[in-house]
Amino acid sequence: MLKVCKNLVLLGLALVFLLTGCGLISITFLLDEDIDETFVPTSFYYYGVDVTDEEDWEDHKDDIKQANWVTFELYLTNPGGTDITFDGYVDDATGTACTNATCAMGTTKILSNITIPAGSERYISPGESLNFMENMDILRDLAVTGMFNFYGVSTGGSFVIDSGRVVVAIVAVAS
Repeated sequence: MLKVCKNLVLLGLALVFLLTGCGLISITFLLDEDIDETFVPTSFYYYGVDVTDEEDWEDHKDDIKQANWVTFELYLTNPGGTDITFDGYVDDATGTACTNATCAMGTTKILSNITIPAGSERYISPGESLNFMENMDILRDLAVTGMFNFYGVSTGGSFVIDSGRVVVAIVAVAS
């Protein structure tokens, strides 16, 4: 009998919270943004990530509290005759975007030391990208805004981004 009364009291409290608008609902959703391919080998790449026009973002933008994680999926090609190292950088999309590698290397490094052997392709899965990531706290803060600039920079030669995407897990809390 005590157990039944306890359950009824808890059910009653839950109903009071819901009816008075005190209930909180946490929603986690994934957003992904395709990164444009490059067609000409380069040692500097820029892409403005913007997920603010996605339906899930639009539906929950006022309730977004945090980004749990951000990953990248990249298909990279090294068309040259020597190994190269690829690094990724980000900055706030509200400022002026970098137009060269020197500027980009002054922003926040988030992908570090991805080696692409000479004359080969390299696939980096979303899970594998976590092995190369740093400054995740800054990247998560930028992801909460829905927009940031992504820069790819190589040392030792040029690269091609055959395709890629950014995947963000966002948490929204609705009351």
